[in-house]
Amino acid sequence: MNLRAMIDESYWSLLAATHLPGEQYTEPVGDPGLFGPGSALWYVHTDVTGVLGGVSGLLLGTLNEPVTHGTNQHSNYLQDPIRRLGFTASFIRGMSFASTPVAEKLAEIVRKMHTRVHGTMPDGRPYSATESADIIWTGTTQAYQAARAHLRYHPRPLKGKGIDEYFAQYAVISEKLGATDVPKSRADVEDYFAMMRPRLTVSEETLEAIGFLRGPYGEDRVSQVTTQLVSRVATDLLPGWAKRLLGLHARTPLTPLAARAAGEAITRTLRHGVHQRYVEQAHQRVGVPFVPPSSL
Repeated sequence: MNLRAMIDESYWSLLAATHLPGEQYTEPVGDPGLFGPGSALWYVHTDVTGVLGGVSGLLLGTLNEPVTHGTNQHSNYLQDPIRRLGFTASFIRGMSFASTPVAEKLAEIVRKMHTRVHGTMPDGRPYSATESADIIWTGTTQAYQAARAHLRYHPRPLKGKGIDEYFAQYAVISEKLGATDVPKSRADVEDYFAMMRPRLTVSEETLEAIGFLRGPYGEDRVSQVTTQLVSRVATDLLPGWAKRLLGLHARTPLTPLAARAAGEAITRTLRHGVHQRYVEQAHQRVGVPFVPPSSL
């Protein structure tokens, strides 16, 4: 097996170990899906920077203690992280690139899953995956960190209004899960985090989740080393206020430089080796040529 094939196999063994029922990108022919070619969301999500942004979004998301508690109480991600990661990646891929009926079906599946995620924290605070506020937090942290990864590591990142368009389109995914009044621009997102920051806390449960997310996982040594390196790059992508709150600020002036060099190396390697079959299929479905980021 050549190097490119090894990179591709390792990548998809982590991100596509499991799929939501009905995930496919070929039918119905001509249907552009929720966003379609030429959209900011297709442009951002086509590139492998999404892996770094996704992990960074999970790190940021732990700061909302009720959401973290709900995830811990109703998920087996600590026991089977690859399966959980696969389902999450399947949902984002499908909502981004699948046809409209497939995306609607995937949203329905996840909405039903969310009805089982509710309860009360030990201090009495309620949590519910169907609450608009909790859906907004999860979606906005993911979109925000995906945008930060895109801006830092994409060979030709979107600028200004392009990022606003991306946030507005990502908001559609949150709305499909039942959220309302979702932040839809750079200004909206910054205002949202300014409002949320006084409410964010770091508990033992938060630190446990952070420790897990920043640790190695995978069945072989290569996967373990790679995932730990990705987690360090993802940590560097966090906004300064989140790093300080989590106690993850840079230990030396060289720490962010090393992380960013690693981020560049990771994204270049993945662009060389990863075959984005589902993106190609989505483009073929709507009859538009696919131009991979590696050729930009």
